[in-house]
Amino acid sequence: MKNKKYYKTLNKKKNAKTIPKLIWSKLGMLLGVIIPIAMLIAYSMNENFFSIIRILSIFVLIISIAAYLKGEIIYSHPKVVHRGNIVENKKDSLSLNKGTVQVVLSILIIILLTYLVQIIYKVMG
Repeated sequence: MKNKKYYKTLNKKKNAKTIPKLIWSKLGMLLGVIIPIAMLIAYSMNENFFSIIRILSIFVLIISIAAYLKGEIIYSHPKVVHRGNIVENKKDSLSLNKGTVQVVLSILIIILLTYLVQIIYKVMG
């Protein structure tokens, strides 16, 4: 019997999700939280449902932008990032892999959808 050496490639992640799937999951999560809260507030205060959704979405948008800016600390040298004892080059591009960027995009989609659905609701009703 011969010993055979098998070289297997390492799978990075078996359940790796693509960026659109991640954005859709965050969009669904945010809609699942914002819509019931907006329904409750709109019913109890007798206000417009769509304006409550917009107000809650803008509030979450401000929080997510603040979280993104907190992660992007301004350094004395803009091209270098200090992480512990390692100095790395800073990437200037906006990456969609970051969760806060996906949340910002999801909230912007929610705000645009509220305007669109409100227009459709007024035309049909």
